[in-house]
Amino acid sequence: MALHDNPNHALPKDSLILVTGVSGYIASNIVFEALEAGYRVRGTTRSAGKTMTDVFQSSKYEGVVVAHMDKEGAFDDAVKGVHAIIHAASPTQWSSDPEEVVRPAVNSIKSIMTSAMKEPTVRSFVYTSSSAAAITPKPNQEYTINKDSWNTEVEAYTTEKGDPALVYSASKMQAEHAVWDFAKQHNPNFVVNTVVPNFNIGRIIGKGSNSSNVILDVFRGNASFMATFPPQYMIDVVEDARIHLAAAIDCTVVNERIFAFAYPYNWNDVLDIFRELWPDKDFMRNNPELGRDISRVDNALSLKLLRKWYGTESYTDLKESIKQQFRSIQEL
Repeated sequence: MALHDNPNHALPKDSLILVTGVSGYIASNIVFEALEAGYRVRGTTRSAGKTMTDVFQSSKYEGVVVAHMDKEGAFDDAVKGVHAIIHAASPTQWSSDPEEVVRPAVNSIKSIMTSAMKEPTVRSFVYTSSSAAAITPKPNQEYTINKDSWNTEVEAYTTEKGDPALVYSASKMQAEHAVWDFAKQHNPNFVVNTVVPNFNIGRIIGKGSNSSNVILDVFRGNASFMATFPPQYMIDVVEDARIHLAAAIDCTVVNERIFAFAYPYNWNDVLDIFRELWPDKDFMRNNPELGRDISRVDNALSLKLLRKWYGTESYTDLKESIKQQFRSIQEL
């Protein structure tokens, strides 16, 4: 689906967009959508073997290495001449120690935003946050998620050791706080927005990443991930990528937390879809104790951007996202 022409276009076609962590699930889809829309993309990875040039195969794409993104000046070269930055990279450590996760996440924000301020061409900065920055899912409980929602339940793990999932959540919360704190303190010449996505499902580009393999693991009968991902919302990864791109190029979107939440789901829903699509295969039994995410989310802006820039009238549903994910696996 082509990007629509719009008078609110802040970045003309062929502008250069920096996307960090391009070997990641969401970031690789952001790059794909940006190239499809006619932009040039510079993508960062931590090592030369993951620059993804063989995957994107486009003259408008270049891969660069930023080995230690939490170091001061790490992005000075990467930001040269770019018009927008989408910072999708996160520390890869899965650790109980916040020194190994939280500190690098926060320092990477300071590093890339400081580098961006040195480069006069930068017009917009978008950070890929996470639902974990806003909330810990609570099945069967009613609550509202909006721009003022922060996951204070994990605040202790910004300094204390704990379950790696909680430390990761703390890192995303602190990193997004760091984005807004930096913007407030330094008043940069570029627009700042964050995208707060929930669980992504759908198209895999390249070899995929750990987060893109969860659905496949459940398909194969591995139930270990189910406890890590309780009932919550999902979003198709392509639509998440398009929301990121819209946040970077739409001049009317300023200082927004954009919640990329489409529909609530649980693993029973996934298993039911598996049985429908593959009726001859045996799958693990449903868990009647799973519960439902019945929270209310202020996700109007994300759908508004999809409608405005892509003509999308409703989010892609769980079944179609699963079909797209397995279709892309077959094409790899």
